[in-house]
Amino acid sequence: MVGMMVQISRRTVLLAGAACAAAGLAPRVGHAQASTRPSLPIPPELRADAAGTIKLDARTGTMRFLDGRETATYGINGPYLGPALRLRRGETVNVQVTNNVPENITIHWHGLIIPGSADGGPHQVIAPGKWWQTKLSIDQPAATLWFHPHYYPSTAREVIMGLAGLLIVEDEEAGRLPLPSRWGIDDIPLIIQDRRFTPDGQFFERMNVMAVANGYVGDVALVNGASYPEARTARGWIRLRILNGSNARSYRLGASDNRSLYAIASDGGLLASPVELKELLIHPGERFEVMVDARNGGAFDLVTLPVAEPVMRLPPFDGPLPLVTFRPDGAEGGGQLPSSLAVLPSLPQQLPPVSRELVMNMFRDMQGMMMLEHAGLPAMVKSGKTDPAVVARVVDLIVNGPALPEAEQLSTNGVNGKPFSLGRIDFSAARNQDLRWRISEGTDMMLHPVHIHGCQFRIISSDGKPPTPERAGWKDVAPISSGGVSEILVRFPHVATADDPYMAHCHILEHEDSGMMAQFTVS
Repeated sequence: MVGMMVQISRRTVLLAGAACAAAGLAPRVGHAQASTRPSLPIPPELRADAAGTIKLDARTGTMRFLDGRETATYGINGPYLGPALRLRRGETVNVQVTNNVPENITIHWHGLIIPGSADGGPHQVIAPGKWWQTKLSIDQPAATLWFHPHYYPSTAREVIMGLAGLLIVEDEEAGRLPLPSRWGIDDIPLIIQDRRFTPDGQFFERMNVMAVANGYVGDVALVNGASYPEARTARGWIRLRILNGSNARSYRLGASDNRSLYAIASDGGLLASPVELKELLIHPGERFEVMVDARNGGAFDLVTLPVAEPVMRLPPFDGPLPLVTFRPDGAEGGGQLPSSLAVLPSLPQQLPPVSRELVMNMFRDMQGMMMLEHAGLPAMVKSGKTDPAVVARVVDLIVNGPALPEAEQLSTNGVNGKPFSLGRIDFSAARNQDLRWRISEGTDMMLHPVHIHGCQFRIISSDGKPPTPERAGWKDVAPISSGGVSEILVRFPHVATADDPYMAHCHILEHEDSGMMAQFTVS
């Protein structure tokens, strides 16, 4: 009940702020709650020690997320989530990961361009009480990446429990730019996740028809593990490193007072120049770096607006929902927004022919759609009004639908007509060649943010059109939806063998854990 009261208050405060903005008045977002609000947790930075080693410990813990109840969690070097690893282009570090949680894990370095043997995919299993050591040689531009488990078939559960963290690559070129760079002061990490809790305060998770069809549907938004926190920052330009660390939910982000967001970087690094936006759509697994002008010192919220997927419009995501408050009342920062950022190679005028087709398949999506239609969800969304009776029926499907037997779970989704198999290599790719791949979903209409290991790529086209400017830089996630098609230009600099292959998969983790993944070699 306390959590629900907070959510209602958040929406009321935001809508009042929006009304003030519409009337030309300065919004006063969240001030009444300032004394009871949690501070935004800032993950500690972690660099290699003098011997060039980084040690990570996956461990169990507990957290109090909402109303004082203890929630069992997993974390890296702490009770929930992990540190922000700082790596520099040109360096080589040894990373040792120890598993002190009671199940098999792996740790995948999402976005790092490294060989398959270091990638941390499903084959590089770390059993409970064991450790894995790998060498990471960093040779790619500055970027905000991340790490998370990739154990098959329980990646979704392990990320829900808290195993994830940021991985930040630095380089000289980005270091010469006047970007905000004081960690937690004007350079602010934001890991956005949604969670659902059981009545006794534990994380809810269940692989039933709703999950394998729609992915995880939470009803609480967390930022860096806190519910609606506030961040006291420098006055001036602030830099937000945004990771959508949710299993399945996309976010439409904007400022509560409608100030502009300037996208400066995507998954794989800096864009050519800033892109001014009023809304930023970010899908699971994607990262964007955004700069916000806070030179006037006025407080504002980062807000998410309803997205297209009907099941993701259940309360409290059925209207504008504030995620975090920024209070830029500190000393003046020195960061600036440059007019140009990085030199990106031009796409070749003569593109190579399409050499690989990847079709995302859902073998039981009609069953999930019919269940939601019978519950009245599409009609409710079309009406534009939230019906508590419909919401209750849909939540009952999410929470009480029976878990699928594992064999059934693993055959629910697929790529190119086949569910994933650890023992099957699906295809091979040439090393150090520009390749043109076509990613689609056939008659499927759902969102699939498709991630490819071992590379950063460029999106050539999305549904036959050029990518939006904020997605025109280096990417490792290509979103498709509504029967969509994305073409990418990709190159693999490293080897991936049949023992340590790369993965191509939907980054809705429940889709990945139910077969929507393929594995491939590079030689």
